[in-house]
Amino acid sequence: MTAVALRARVEPLAVADPLRLPSLERALQHEWLVWDAWTSGRRRVDLHPFILSSAAHRDAIHVAERAWSLVSAAAERAASDPTERARYRLHPDVERLAAAARAGGDSGSVARVDLLLREDGRFVACEVNADCPGGYNETLALPRLARAAGLRLGALRDTASGATSRRALRDPTHVAGWLADRLVERSGGPGSPRGVVALAYATAYAEDLQVCALLERLVVERGGRAVRVPPTALFAADDGEGVAVRTPTGAQRVASLYRFYPVEWMAGQKNIDVLVRATEKGALASMSSFSCIHAQSKLAMARAFAHDPAAAAEVFAETFAFADVPRERLAAERESWVVKRDLSRVGDHVFVGALTTPEDFRDILEEVASVDTDDGGTSRGRATDLGGGKAGPGSPTGQVWIAQRFVPQASLATPWGPRLVTLGVYLLDGVFAGYFARLSPTSHCSHDALVLPVFVEDTELAPAASASGAEAGL
Repeated sequence: MTAVALRARVEPLAVADPLRLPSLERALQHEWLVWDAWTSGRRRVDLHPFILSSAAHRDAIHVAERAWSLVSAAAERAASDPTERARYRLHPDVERLAAAARAGGDSGSVARVDLLLREDGRFVACEVNADCPGGYNETLALPRLARAAGLRLGALRDTASGATSRRALRDPTHVAGWLADRLVERSGGPGSPRGVVALAYATAYAEDLQVCALLERLVVERGGRAVRVPPTALFAADDGEGVAVRTPTGAQRVASLYRFYPVEWMAGQKNIDVLVRATEKGALASMSSFSCIHAQSKLAMARAFAHDPAAAAEVFAETFAFADVPRERLAAERESWVVKRDLSRVGDHVFVGALTTPEDFRDILEEVASVDTDDGGTSRGRATDLGGGKAGPGSPTGQVWIAQRFVPQASLATPWGPRLVTLGVYLLDGVFAGYFARLSPTSHCSHDALVLPVFVEDTELAPAASASGAEAGL
């Protein structure tokens, strides 16, 4: 094995295409509610495990937790300094929600830090999703179905030296259950005496429904009360301070709000005043907190570099505000740069210079420069198809873009050919809670990336008395 493969690899199962087994495919859809398992005619999930060594596991946690601390610190600076805050160009409604969360002491977070595996086997962070990461269904389904497909979690093996080692695989991901625990706790515990858990999502999309339907089940299993709602359905409670939602049994007070709905999309909602008031008074707790929006912005990585370049360089790919790097330099060094919009998700509005022709990249840079302004480019009469919609009609806010150094990634051998991995690390209130691994043939990881179960491999010398066979199942 190469040095990289000793740290991270895909280990093929005995069955080449396990999800062709009807029982496993049914479980994926009906038990674990993964309804978007296919995209563009190809399967988006599979069961061949992505395996991390224990050393790689420790390194990934360190990089992710450190990256989170740096963007969180950048968010704190934005909260305390109006000039710094203005750099993010957020809609006034979004800024009001963030300020209300800070005033009300609501700081809970569920985040996912995306790591790239460098060619030398080290991890580096390229993005932080601090607002509403998904993937919970896959984190529960895929490890369990991989075991059902024949993955052996442990074995005794003879080593080259004649000793016997114990190889054990473990599933380190618990984010969905821990998140449900937190939501029930915030509702007052079993029975939700403080109010129901409201699960807000874009109700037109099945891939959003599946996340909230799963969390609803987990909350109910823990004794909590939950209701799925569009974010516009929340209204003022009778006391004028809290938030309520209508249910088949009547209006119910909401104590805990989970959003699978980006906070910037809430700008312009008619119930913003209600949400601000309830959050500010501590009557409504959200996961993630509205205050996480500055950490969600990719600009927070650039501001981390501006504040402490050495600390940021330890965990992040070098990142700048787009306007701080001359366009001529970006064009000349095209293969060394990636251009991204601040609040886009799942690979949207990401332009990898190495995957783009020189002519197209110059056009992209020109278009980005025209919209990376306080008014989103409207004063220049430019189209905003590079990602408008963050600001509401008449809003003074504009778009924010960053330029990030391209990271050459290690190529992993897989059943589908060479692939690159983006390893998402879940953090619950800044503490490790699991993984979300996606494989792609190129360095642009988007909606069609292949999601695999993640296991950590622990190997230690087995006691001599138990060394009865080279491959005894555990």
